[in-house]
Amino acid sequence: MKAPVGKARGIPLKPKRRVRDYASFIYRSHKEAGPNAVRSSEFLACRQLRFPQPILLKLVSLEASRLSKTNRLKEITLQEISAAVTLVQKRIGSRAAA
Repeated sequence: MKAPVGKARGIPLKPKRRVRDYASFIYRSHKEAGPNAVRSSEFLACRQLRFPQPILLKLVSLEASRLSKTNRLKEITLQEISAAVTLVQKRIGSRAAA
């Protein structure tokens, strides 16, 4: 009779973080801070497009999380958020023109 063979033990893999985790974190932090905390001129220009603010925050947070994931960063910096704002502005502007 043979002895039972155990599993090969290696380094356990880290669970992959989903992009939505980052996006929901940014969205929640914006909701807690309130509209007075966001003072970016680009964001204020975005608000003039008559787009609902919760949806706008969700779009920006999702885009910022994609950018941080693309840059392989574990945290979202102000640079990603400002880049996400400009990308969302362009996307909304192109849809409004069409």
